[in-house]
Amino acid sequence: MSKVSIAILGLSGSLGKPTIEAINSGKFDDKIQFPVKAFSRQDRESTDRIKYIKSELTEDTVDSISQELAGVDVIIEYLNPNPALLTIVEKVLEKVKPKLFIPSQFGIDILLARQYIPDILHMKYDHSENVRAIGGIKVVDIVTNWFAEDGLYLYEFVPHIGIDKETNTYLQIGDLDTTFPFTRVEDIGYIAIATATTPVEKLPDQIRVKSGDVSFREVIERYEKNHNVKLEVGTKLTPEEAMKQLKEKHEKTGFNWGDFFFYLQTLAVAVGLSYDSKDNELINPDESIWKWGVF
Repeated sequence: MSKVSIAILGLSGSLGKPTIEAINSGKFDDKIQFPVKAFSRQDRESTDRIKYIKSELTEDTVDSISQELAGVDVIIEYLNPNPALLTIVEKVLEKVKPKLFIPSQFGIDILLARQYIPDILHMKYDHSENVRAIGGIKVVDIVTNWFAEDGLYLYEFVPHIGIDKETNTYLQIGDLDTTFPFTRVEDIGYIAIATATTPVEKLPDQIRVKSGDVSFREVIERYEKNHNVKLEVGTKLTPEEAMKQLKEKHEKTGFNWGDFFFYLQTLAVAVGLSYDSKDNELINPDESIWKWGVF
C-alpha cells in the first residue's frame, strides 16, 4: 500500500491532541505521507511531520481551503456539530473529493440510537449522508461509545452514569452491573490514524471500536474512591420506567441536549450499547500497532 496523505479539520477539541500524538508516535511512519496538513484557528509552529494551516471555515474560505487540500487522500474532521459549519465542510469535500472522509462522529452508535430517538444527533447523521450523496468519497463513521480520560470522562465528567456531584447521589437505572463499551481518548487518536491508513476497500461504512467494557458499578466505585465519598441512590428506575420517561420527554420536546445524558444512560441499560471487538482487529490486529488502554 502506498503512503497516504492526510488532512485534519479542527484541533481544539478533545481529540486533536491525541491525534497529533499518534502522528508523532512513529507507529505510522511507513504509512503516512508527511507532512499531515492540520487546519486550526490558532497559530501553531509546523514541523516536518505536521504542516499547520491557520484558517477559518467560512463561505469565503471554501475555495482557498479546497485548493490547499487538493490531492489529499484522507480528511479527518474534528468539528462541533454546527449545521452551518458542516455545510461548509460538505462544500469543501465536493471540490476536493478525497478517497476517504472520517466525520466527527466518535461516540455512541447513532444508527442504533435513532431506532429509539429518531432525531438524536441528527446533524451528525445528516452530515455523513450528505457527504455520501456527493459520490466518490468513502465515508466511515467511527463508533467509540463513551470516552474515558483520566481527570475527565468517566472519572470527573459522569452525568451519563447518573451521578449528581452536588448531592453525592446517583440515578440508578436497572442493574448497576450492566456494562458498556468505553474508549480512552488516547486510543481515539490512534484509531483515527489507523483508520486513515487502512486500505479504503477494507473499510465498511461504520466501524465500532473500543478500549474495553466497564460497568456502572465500577465507575461509581472508582468515583467514590477517587473523591473519598459515598454515593447514595437518589432515584431508582427500572429499564422500562426509564424508557417510558425517555419517550415522554422526546414526544414533548424532540431531541433535547438537556436530556442527552439521560438518553445515554437509558439506552445503555434498557437497550444495550455493547458490541464485539472485530473492528478493533480490523485497524489494530492483535494489538500490533498499539496496546488498548484500560479503565
